[in-house]
Amino acid sequence: MPRLHPRLLHRARRQDPLLPLVLRGTRDLASAENELRWLKEFVTEQQKKFQSIQSWASQQNLRRLCLKRARGKPLQYIIGTEYFGDLEIACEPGVLIPRQETAASVTHLVKRLHNSGALPDHLKILDLCTGTGCIPLLASYEFMQKYSRKTGLQVLGVDVSPLALDLANRNLQRLCQDGELHFIPPRTCLHFLQGDVLAADDHKGDIPPLTTALHRHEGASGHHNPGSQWDILISNPPYISPQAFKHTTTRSVKRYEPKLALVPNSLDAKTHADNEIGDVFYPRLLDIAKQVEAKVVLFEVADLEQASRVAAMAHKQAIWTGIEIWRDDPAHRTSSEDTTTPTGVKILGTGNGRSVLLYRGDAEIWLRDPEK
Repeated sequence: MPRLHPRLLHRARRQDPLLPLVLRGTRDLASAENELRWLKEFVTEQQKKFQSIQSWASQQNLRRLCLKRARGKPLQYIIGTEYFGDLEIACEPGVLIPRQETAASVTHLVKRLHNSGALPDHLKILDLCTGTGCIPLLASYEFMQKYSRKTGLQVLGVDVSPLALDLANRNLQRLCQDGELHFIPPRTCLHFLQGDVLAADDHKGDIPPLTTALHRHEGASGHHNPGSQWDILISNPPYISPQAFKHTTTRSVKRYEPKLALVPNSLDAKTHADNEIGDVFYPRLLDIAKQVEAKVVLFEVADLEQASRVAAMAHKQAIWTGIEIWRDDPAHRTSSEDTTTPTGVKILGTGNGRSVLLYRGDAEIWLRDPEK
C-alpha cells in the first residue's frame, strides 16, 4: 500500500486533528472528510441517546472510533449500519457489508418488472447467499412500499452462515418495527432460512442442502407443492478468485470482512485454474434456477470478464431467451457505454461489469426493454 504524502496529512490536520486518522483508513481526503462527518454524527446521536455521556467522554469515544478506522476497520462495522438503496441495514463483523452497486441492480430489476405492468398476481422471489438480508429486504420494500404492489409477494433468503441469518432476521424485525416494511400475511411474507447452496441434494450434515431446506420451508408453510417453482432467483455469491483476493482486494476487506462470503472454498487451488475457483458457484446456481423453473435470474459478478463467462454458461443451458450484462449503474444508459460481447450479449449501463440477467417464458413480457 502506498504511503500517504506528508503534505496531504498536514492538510488534513489543519482541517481537523482527527482527520489524518480517518485518512489512513480511506486513503482519500474527500472520503475521509465524509467519514469523519458521519462518525461525528454517530457520536452525537449516541450522546443524545445516553444523556449521561458527557462532552469530554464523547470526544474520547470519537477518537477511539477514528483510531479503529485508521487501522482499516470498515466504517459500516464501526457505526453498525450501511444504506442499501433507501433502507438502512445493520452490519456486523462476520457478515458481508452491502454494496450500493448491488442495490442499484436490485432497484433497476424491480423497476423494469413493475413498469411492464404484466406481473402475475402472486410473485415468488428466492435470494441465495443472502448475508444481511439486504437483497430480499430491498426487493420487498421496492415492490410494496415504493410501487405499492397490492397482490401477493413471497420472498425467501437463504444463507449457510448462522451469523448472517441472525442479522438478517434482526434487520427484518427492525425495519418492520420502524414501518419501513409492512407485510400482510398470508398475502405477503419474507423469511430467512439456513441452507447450503453447493451441497449435493443427498448430502448429510448439520446444514441441509438447499433442496432439502426449500422442501422443508414450503411444507412448513402449508404449500401443497413443496419445493415448487420460484419466479425470480437472485444471488450475490462468493465470486472472488484466490489470486484476486490476494492481489487486488483492499486491505480493509481482507482483514475485516468474512472470506467465506468473498472467495469460494470448495475447489483445490492446486488443481484448478484461478478463475474456475472464482466461478464455482455459478454452474450450481444455474442448475438451481433450472430446478425451480425460475423465469428471471440476476447474479452479481466481479467484472466484465466473469460476467462474460457466466453468460456463456447460461447460453449452454439453451433455456434462456434473454441474457444481459449490467454495469454498476444499469439504469444510466448511453450509446457510448451500451455494447455487446463477442457472442452478442448486450452490456447495459455505465461503470464496471456488475450483474448478469437471464430471463425466459413469461418474463420476456415482464422485462420488456423500455428503450424499444
